[in-house]
Amino acid sequence: MYQSVAILIFARELSKEASLKVLAPKNQLANKQIFQNLNILTKQKTRSTQIPVFTSNDLYLDSKASFGQNISAAISTVFDKGFEKVICIGNDCPALKTEHILTTAAALNTSDAVFGPDFRGGTYLIGLTKKAYDNVDFQALPWQTPKLFQSILASFSEKKIQILDQLQDINNFQDLVLYSKERHIVSFLLKFTSSFQFLTFSWINTAKSEVYLF
Repeated sequence: MYQSVAILIFARELSKEASLKVLAPKNQLANKQIFQNLNILTKQKTRSTQIPVFTSNDLYLDSKASFGQNISAAISTVFDKGFEKVICIGNDCPALKTEHILTTAAALNTSDAVFGPDFRGGTYLIGLTKKAYDNVDFQALPWQTPKLFQSILASFSEKKIQILDQLQDINNFQDLVLYSKERHIVSFLLKFTSSFQFLTFSWINTAKSEVYLF
């Protein structure tokens, strides 16, 4: 049922991710530990699908390239390994479940693409068939902006697509504290931190520096 499909976890190297996204203000160690546990959680979900998994950090991407160039290069690399379908996810959406990935894998048997929209105009999941993928057009999408999802819909307007449920991702401290759908996941992310003191800091200013993964 899931033949010729692979999962791509597209995320920055841990130290870089923690430096660019501030989930734990004034506590860089806790911030790094949160992302470490987000990575663990994401890998647990993908492993349970029994679908082959690749991570962007293992694909030797160009550190000087743009986000669009790198995500396109990563997807192209997985296609070049012989897979006909790629499901690309990040590490910042705890609400993403194994079922979303399996639903996407099944949907790609009859659709050209599957997209999971977040609440900022971006996406938490992109599923693509090789025949529907255009590397140049994909690079040109307005990555890391609130215009991404609508631009994707326009780009794939002549393709058969499916849309998943809209899910909340985590981009700043406010998201972490107010994450409404998966609060038990927040506890999982924080349980290895040495101190919870950073939770007392104000998150008002952190929302001004949001970083979009997709």
